[in-house]
Amino acid sequence: MQIIAKVIFLLLRVIRQVKNTSICIAFFINNLYFCTLIQYIDMMKTFSLFLVIVLSPFFLAAQTASPQVVASSGDYYQGANASLSWTLGEIATETYSNGSNILTQGFQQPVSVSITGINLDLLVYLEGPYSGTEMSTGLNSGGELPLSQPYNDPPWSYAGSESVASIPNSNVVDWVLVELRDATSASGANPASVIDKKAGFLLKDGSVVGLDGVSNMQFPSATLTNNLYIVVWHRNHLGVLAANAATRSGNDFSYDFSTALTQVYNGGAGYKEIAVNTYGMVGGDSDGDGDVDATDKTAWTSSAGTKGYKGADFNMDKQVDNQDKDDVFVGNGTYTSQVPQ
Repeated sequence: MQIIAKVIFLLLRVIRQVKNTSICIAFFINNLYFCTLIQYIDMMKTFSLFLVIVLSPFFLAAQTASPQVVASSGDYYQGANASLSWTLGEIATETYSNGSNILTQGFQQPVSVSITGINLDLLVYLEGPYSGTEMSTGLNSGGELPLSQPYNDPPWSYAGSESVASIPNSNVVDWVLVELRDATSASGANPASVIDKKAGFLLKDGSVVGLDGVSNMQFPSATLTNNLYIVVWHRNHLGVLAANAATRSGNDFSYDFSTALTQVYNGGAGYKEIAVNTYGMVGGDSDGDGDVDATDKTAWTSSAGTKGYKGADFNMDKQVDNQDKDDVFVGNGTYTSQVPQ
């Protein structure tokens, strides 16, 4: 306890020289967590001392202590039976988050918390069916959309049982496969970081929704401990990985792929501008292998003149013709999917 007393005494001397400031002191002693705020207000020339003692068996269960000091002044000490950290900050106490980081001003936040259950508000466009301001729904209006998710086969090999009795919304463009990855950075969002995946519907305005055709996609069993990085797969467009962590508010997460090349990991190598200041997934990958190449040209050649739910129908109007080749496939041979595999 002598080190704690010395540190507090030292800090009291420091804040006498600083106006309108506060100091937060946190320490662990034999599984007890202490947080102390010492506040000095120049106008009143008074100190107020608040001491909160929280029993860790009740409030720190399933949480991992990870103390870090990020402040204008502060430090961290640890001994055999006790640890202590202190920071010098402002009086104002507020918590801010940008989806990737959490900043608690004034008070320290020495624990990390896992999140279970994710509500995802997601927006993404496909190059092929995009026509100025929204995507066309030719496959839907033409009765060609399957009632079960189409990602069972390689390269996706997704075993999900998502299906509907009928397509629930006239605005549905196609099925997409959404994958959640738990990582500290986009470069670290590899296949080992996948925590859940699910097939849903892409609407003409770019919204990705659940099987009811209206609601955000829900991942009730997904548990997140770091940042959420989103992958979107489509059967004949190049898959994309978010370059940034999804924005978080509680269990609600959101991400808009359409606003810039930099919204996608490795940007222009596997993503493109499909209209002025609008960005979308690159079309022309008929077999979903992550490349737009000669194999896709062969698939188009063998399917030309046919109708239906075809991989080579790149503009997704239910028929394979020259528009698919000339308007979508041609010019995309330099693109490859940048999703870590």
